[in-house]
Amino acid sequence: AIQVDYLAISFPRNGEDMHYARRLARDAGLEAMLVAKVERAETVATNESIDDIILASDVVMVARGDLGVEIGDPELIGVQKKLIRRARSLNRIVITATQMMESMSTSPMPTRAEVMDVANAVL
Repeated sequence: AIQVDYLAISFPRNGEDMHYARRLARDAGLEAMLVAKVERAETVATNESIDDIILASDVVMVARGDLGVEIGDPELIGVQKKLIRRARSLNRIVITATQMMESMSTSPMPTRAEVMDVANAVL
């Protein structure tokens, strides 16, 4: 049997996609925690759609790259905050991904803006 702790599901539309992925994983003998990579506009369109995807997942990833392309960077700021706040209130782990501390790939120190971005994501 394959030992996997987390299984990331890309571009889920809703909770049913996550339930389907969980069934497939279990049928394959996996009991991994499912990570919903939130990348679609329809997934964050309403409070109900946000709750649906969060409740069907063990972990929520705010996949800022693809989600930003879908909804635009100005909208992404508020959506990221809403997803993090709601996932925490529903007792889910949250990951914020894409372009976090990116300058550190070439520099030992992050930029002030990157530090603020991380602080904004966790506070």
